[in-house]
Amino acid sequence: MTKPITYRDLRNTPGQVFERLAAGEYLPVMSEGEAKGLLIPVEDGDVATVIDAYRRGRALIALTRLQQGARARGTTDLTAEEVSAEISAARRQRRQRGAG
Repeated sequence: MTKPITYRDLRNTPGQVFERLAAGEYLPVMSEGEAKGLLIPVEDGDVATVIDAYRRGRALIALTRLQQGARARGTTDLTAEEVSAEISAARRQRRQRGAG
């Protein structure tokens, strides 16, 4: 794993941080011993593609967490009918809350 940076590194030695990015390093940004963000290199200035990839990655992480939660609750073995019944019940509850 790459050596993380701190806010102080960004403030005091931005040139070194940019050199590491230019070398292709991914830089976790740490604060109080915890990762708060991630600086990543952008090739050819193509920020839009990097943002799109980031969003796709977050969606995959969210899906993985949902799947893990479903396995932990034992809901991965529901039939299509059971899933439809759960959806219908949730929609009924939502309508009732909106009407009340």
